[in-house]
Amino acid sequence: MKPLHLSLLILAALLSCQPLNTGSSLLPSGREVINKGTDFEPILNRGYQAWWQSVHGPATAVPLGVAGDAHTLPWDDFGASLMGQEPRMPYPNQSSAPNAVQDIARVPWYGCLSAVTEANEVLRASSSGISLDNGGPLDQSARAAARALRGLSWGYLSLLFDQAPVVTEDTPLDAPLSFSNYAVVNNRAVAELLEAADTAASLGEDFFHPYFNGLALDGTAFGQLCRAYAARFLAQAPRTPEETGIADWEQVLSLAQGGLSEDFAPQANGQTWVSYHYYTLADTEAGPFWARLDQRLVAAFDPAQPARYPQVEALQEPPLQPSEAVSDDARLSSDFLYNAFVPFPAARGEWFFSHYRHQRQNASPGLFGDGRQGSMPVFLQADLQLLQAEAHARLGDRAAAATLLNNGPRISRGNLPPLSPNAPASELLQAIAYERMVELHNTAPFGTWLDRRRLALREPTDDALTPLGGLQYGTPAQLPVPAAELRVNGMPVYTFGGPDDPQGIERQY
Repeated sequence: MKPLHLSLLILAALLSCQPLNTGSSLLPSGREVINKGTDFEPILNRGYQAWWQSVHGPATAVPLGVAGDAHTLPWDDFGASLMGQEPRMPYPNQSSAPNAVQDIARVPWYGCLSAVTEANEVLRASSSGISLDNGGPLDQSARAAARALRGLSWGYLSLLFDQAPVVTEDTPLDAPLSFSNYAVVNNRAVAELLEAADTAASLGEDFFHPYFNGLALDGTAFGQLCRAYAARFLAQAPRTPEETGIADWEQVLSLAQGGLSEDFAPQANGQTWVSYHYYTLADTEAGPFWARLDQRLVAAFDPAQPARYPQVEALQEPPLQPSEAVSDDARLSSDFLYNAFVPFPAARGEWFFSHYRHQRQNASPGLFGDGRQGSMPVFLQADLQLLQAEAHARLGDRAAAATLLNNGPRISRGNLPPLSPNAPASELLQAIAYERMVELHNTAPFGTWLDRRRLALREPTDDALTPLGGLQYGTPAQLPVPAAELRVNGMPVYTFGGPDDPQGIERQY
């Protein structure tokens, strides 16, 4: 295997949004060495920006939103058309694939590893005696921020990829790069986040964390955020409903109960802090030709609607009548905008068609920006409330689960009828799946893709497709290590998905 320093992307390429070059040594020869404590803040700033861009930018969030039937988009941009093909295709983990397709895996892989490298540099320097205040609150805050950055990065690597390296400040730079499976990486992420939260708690008012744009977190808010992400990572790591059933729901419940006291939504600055929302919300400069709400979710609002848009030109199926949905859920009209015109060509696949666009940024001023200005909501309090409800339902406390659902947006925003405290667990879990796909739409990146793979069995790509069902057969349910990385490390190239991998989790060589 190659040394670790040959496996990390040049961070400047990521930040400049240029095509990612993985064919040469990837450690910048001019990278500065930390020699004073005042270097900590700019390096951590760079690391948090790398993490944010790699996870929350459009390169991965948009195509996996399409693969998870949350958004629908037939264009080649971001590899969306390929990831939305029906029947599903394997992810083309090849150096000959278009850059946009390769970036689905490359951007989060190298971006998160770059963020880990920045965190490790701070921790390594701190351990060697370089200091801001001789081991006082500023040094401890920097160490906590670095650990949280590693935890966030490892966490998303565990959600997205089947394996990843867990490299710390103690790993020799010339050591061969080794990979751990996603469950191990996930556990390390959770442990790292909790250690960071404990450090912040011990500092109290002296804690300092300015690394999320527009947000200055004190120790309490930072600890809540760390626990919230730890809960998310534990709950969304499973690749199948069977794995979901055996997840540690007691720990998820405990972490979620100690999570956010307000929505987590960093501020966009139009440059290094932007998000995929620019391409998935109505009324942005991107115009009406970008993503729409997938027809499966339109059918979730209105059971009279089909879960798959009719193939009128291709199969001479009857056209959709009426095209406008009707729902008891008030959020269909408050959060989504109907348009009779569909701007997508039938030749690219009529299954991409939809009449609805997301407009919640108009309905909830101050919460949703357009991805280039305003707030970028990526972790709502409602998300933690739903994780708590799911944990209660899976642990047998149906009354507590129903209470949480009834006290949440299901009623306050949707005006839906309350659930009985004696409702069966299956009904509660179905209500939770619905809320996760409707209330959390366009918040956590690729959240519906993660939820469909863990909450329901895979479904065939035909008229049997259901609104809240699992991923379509053959949808990649995790990403492979990028091909260039595998070759650098002397490993065979593999991928997931397609007709030979209906579950999307078996390696295809």
